[in-house]
Amino acid sequence: MLQPIKKIEIIVSYLEVPAVLKVLKKNLIKRYTVINNVSGIGEHGYSGDDLITNSYIMIICTELELAEQLSIAMQPLLKKMGGIFIITDGQWIAH
Repeated sequence: MLQPIKKIEIIVSYLEVPAVLKVLKKNLIKRYTVINNVSGIGEHGYSGDDLITNSYIMIICTELELAEQLSIAMQPLLKKMGGIFIITDGQWIAH
């Protein structure tokens, strides 16, 4: 049976990952995936081929209100360091 979820995707400099994980912990996010060395092209051009690479963090929230709470908690950090924060609606197979 499909269960509604909120998928959160965060892309930040790998140097900022510890700060992001601290915010996740403070907001009771216990499960996430971190993929290091991601690259792409954005409004500032190509990113990811130099000494400072980016990391991708994915979080699946089954407690839907937790996604909104996290978006509020992340705003000061994102304003300070930059990055991308995306929330999308989805469904997953609960098992």
